[in-house]
Amino acid sequence: MNWLVDLLERLFQATFGILKVAENGPWIVFWSVIFFGLVYWLKCQQKYNKQADADPNQLK
Repeated sequence: MNWLVDLLERLFQATFGILKVAENGPWIVFWSVIFFGLVYWLKCQQKYNKQADADPNQLK
């Protein structure tokens, strides 16, 4: 069982070591993806709302 703990310890230290080297890079990437995804979703929603307003055969 100790071998599993040692393996996990080395794995976690290696992956978090990469984050230390990258500093703020991953956070900038994550926030950029979230921001642009939100803007894209809002643009699509605006288009769908206009399309729904123009459709007379819809329940309101």
